Amino acid sequence: MSKPQTKEEREYILANLPAGTRRVLTLNQVGKQSYKVPADVDPINDEIALAMDGSPIIMRGNPGRVKRTRLPPATPAILEVSDARDGYIATSIILKEAKRDSGGDPLLDEVMRGLAEEAASLEFDRLEAQRHGQDASHISMRRTRVLKSIAETVMKRKQVLEATLIDLDSPEFSALFSYMLETFKESMTIAGCRPELTETVFTRLVGSLDESWKEDARRRMKEKRK
Repeated sequence: MSKPQTKEEREYILANLPAGTRRVLTLNQVGKQSYKVPADVDPINDEIALAMDGSPIIMRGNPGRVKRTRLPPATPAILEVSDARDGYIATSIILKEAKRDSGGDPLLDEVMRGLAEEAASLEFDRLEAQRHGQDASHISMRRTRVLKSIAETVMKRKQVLEATLIDLDSPEFSALFSYMLETFKESMTIAGCRPELTETVFTRLVGSLDESWKEDARRRMKEKRK
C-alpha cells in the first residue's frame, strides 16, 4: 500500500499540473473517487490519484459526452423535409413512452430510444414516399423489423427489471420473512403485549399476505427501480 501524501506533496502536485488540466482525480477519506476542478481540491483531506508513472490522473476536456456535430442540410428543400421529419419524430407515441418508461438499465434505455426514433423516422419516410406516389413497401418492411426489435427490447428490459426484484415465492424469501415475523412476535412479547393481542395481530397479518399483497409488493419494488 502506498504511503499517504502529505499536505505539502498535494500542494506541489496541484501547483505543477500539466497545462490545460480541467479536472484531477481525487480520493476522499473513505476512498470515494471524484474528478475535481484543481481549485476545489482540498490538500488536507483529498488524496490525489496517481498513475503508474507517478503522474496525477487528470482530465483535459470538459466532463460528459462529446457533443456530436450535426451538419446543416445542403439545400432549403432538404432543410424543410428535415424539419418536418424532426417534428414528426417528436410526436411519436412510441418515442414518448420509451423516454418516459425507464427500465433502470441505461444501455437498454438508450437502445430503446434509438429504435423508437428510427421507427418514427421510417414512418415519416413511408408517408413521404406515398405522398409522392412512390413504392413504400421496402420502407414498411424496414419499419416492421424495427418495431419487432422494439418489442424484443421491451421484453429484454422487462426480464432485466424482474431479475433485480425479490422473488416473493422463493424458499429463501419465505425463510427470511418467517424469521422477521418471529422477531416481530418476540418483540411484542418483550414489550409486554398480552398473548391474546399478539395472536390477534398475527392472525390478521398472516391473513392479509395473499396474492394481492404480493402484487402490490412487486409493484412497489418496480417503482423504486425507476
